[in-house]
Amino acid sequence: MFSIEYVILGFLLLRSLTQYDLKKVLETKISPFFSASLGSIQAALKKLEGNAHVDMQETIVNGRRKKLYSITSSGQAYFMAWMRSPVASRRIQSDAATRVFFLGLMPSSERLTICRIIVDELEQTVKEYQDTKEQFAHKEIPEKVKDIAKYQIKTLEMGLYNYMQMLAWFKNLYMEIEVEING
Repeated sequence: MFSIEYVILGFLLLRSLTQYDLKKVLETKISPFFSASLGSIQAALKKLEGNAHVDMQETIVNGRRKKLYSITSSGQAYFMAWMRSPVASRRIQSDAATRVFFLGLMPSSERLTICRIIVDELEQTVKEYQDTKEQFAHKEIPEKVKDIAKYQIKTLEMGLYNYMQMLAWFKNLYMEIEVEING
């Protein structure tokens, strides 16, 4: 399941951060595909700390008390397991985008596997959309709902188009990673 926890752990793999630093980095680095309030960041940090995935140290900077969060080895393992896990189809766009954002943290040998997981899920999603569209093509639609059905089908086509574009993009990324690994 996709969660702000994984995003936080990804950033903490890069360096220790305060809650304010996390909010700022979320707003500037990944806001196009993910957003979080300070409250959700605080709740996630509390949960991560409770599960021993992060450590918190209080420091004084310019007379102000700050809580600095760092990832633990348990947190690293938790993050890496998520990166390697199947992608949730209902959240594939944000889940896949987040994994790509942090793909550079993974060993190069695993980048291809993670990309393959995303490609496989996208292929399944495209197939489901195509099957649904095919079902609509063979249905007799009552006259009184034809206008409504027409635009519902257009919405389905839009989703199919978006997933097909995303699939093509990820297949290209897969090939780039393959070239990177194999030279």
